[in-house]
Amino acid sequence: MFSELQRYIPVGICVLDQAHTVVFANEFLKNRLPDNTPKNIEGMSIDEVFPEAAKIIKRKLKSVFALKAASFSYWEHRPHVFELSSSRPVTGDETSMYQNIQYVPIFEHSEEVKKVCVIIQDVTELASYYQEQKRLTEALEIEKQELKTLNLKLEAAQNQLLQSEKMAAIGQLAAGVAHEINNPIGFVNSNIQSLEGQASGLFAMLDFYESNFSTLADSGLAQQEQQLQNQHSIDFLKEDVPELLQECLEGLDRVSKIVESLKSFSHVDNQEWQEADLIKGIESTLKIANNSIKYHAVINKTYSLDDEVLLYCQPMQINQVFLNLIINAAQSIESSGAVTISIEDKQNEVIIAIQDTGKGIPAEDINKIFNPFFTTKPVGQGTGLGLSLSYSIVAKHKGRIQVDSQVGVGTTFTVSFPKLSEADFSDEFTDK
Repeated sequence: MFSELQRYIPVGICVLDQAHTVVFANEFLKNRLPDNTPKNIEGMSIDEVFPEAAKIIKRKLKSVFALKAASFSYWEHRPHVFELSSSRPVTGDETSMYQNIQYVPIFEHSEEVKKVCVIIQDVTELASYYQEQKRLTEALEIEKQELKTLNLKLEAAQNQLLQSEKMAAIGQLAAGVAHEINNPIGFVNSNIQSLEGQASGLFAMLDFYESNFSTLADSGLAQQEQQLQNQHSIDFLKEDVPELLQECLEGLDRVSKIVESLKSFSHVDNQEWQEADLIKGIESTLKIANNSIKYHAVINKTYSLDDEVLLYCQPMQINQVFLNLIINAAQSIESSGAVTISIEDKQNEVIIAIQDTGKGIPAEDINKIFNPFFTTKPVGQGTGLGLSLSYSIVAKHKGRIQVDSQVGVGTTFTVSFPKLSEADFSDEFTDK
């Protein structure tokens, strides 16, 4: 009866003795042996039947004979111990069998183990399911990471667009401010210049009257004139009024330059790709950022204002890079220090270095600083977008931005732009 039943049991059964000889093998096992293996394997050594797996099987058998306890082998650890075939549950294709294996000791009328029954369970279907799930999970994880990366790029692009729109709004504001302020500045400046000339004339007349009062016979009038001079501090006014008028003219000139710097920084006249002077861009940026810098750092420049460093670029965006790097440099200085700006105009590229004496960037953060939304500033004091946007702008101009930092010493950002022409940026013009 048992021999009849074992034909239908869907597991492989193989009984081995202490000499590693096959004592019994059921039909399920025999039918899945390789074609070059005899079907009647009883009496054969496992070295003959399973030469590649013999070493592993012997080690398992040795454990069972010595410990008199069952041993197990799962497909996750060793998928194909026995060289057996199996049919795929869906496709029907023949493939290597994934196996869960039990090595069960057989006791024969004593406590001594004489034989071991090896039970081989075909788990190809289960293994296929788990492997497919693993593949799908890995694919899903890859898609998740790709989606995350895409979302970060999308956020960066949206933020860059918002930044561009903000800069365009600043440009329009600058144009309006320039128009509204330049007119009153013009007539106030004209009036003060006129007043300066008129005051000179009045003081000349006072000098004339003063010199001629001494010739009057009426000493009372001369005394009265002297009292009026003392009462109204005429001598002081002669010195102070010209100085006040000159200071007013200097103040008006500073206001005019600030308005012009704002206009230059935002490039309201032209936001297209063009050849621009980087020194003028840095100078206008420094004027705009002056209020954020003056309380933290002294600005050192290693370039001459008389020089001209030209680059084909989008000036408004390049100025935005300068603004981000300069303000970051100033804000990294906790008490007082210096920010040094240098420009090296080479034959094929322009190199701008912005160095500060601030607190520096920890080594573990260096590779993160260009990531969107990463910031080392306290909550509410930084968005983590400045360096990310700067990196994108530099990359758009086919340049590179590098950072070298030492905690407690300072940081240097080096931006390099290749000297290219309009033809080199033809792929960018669709984004204008």
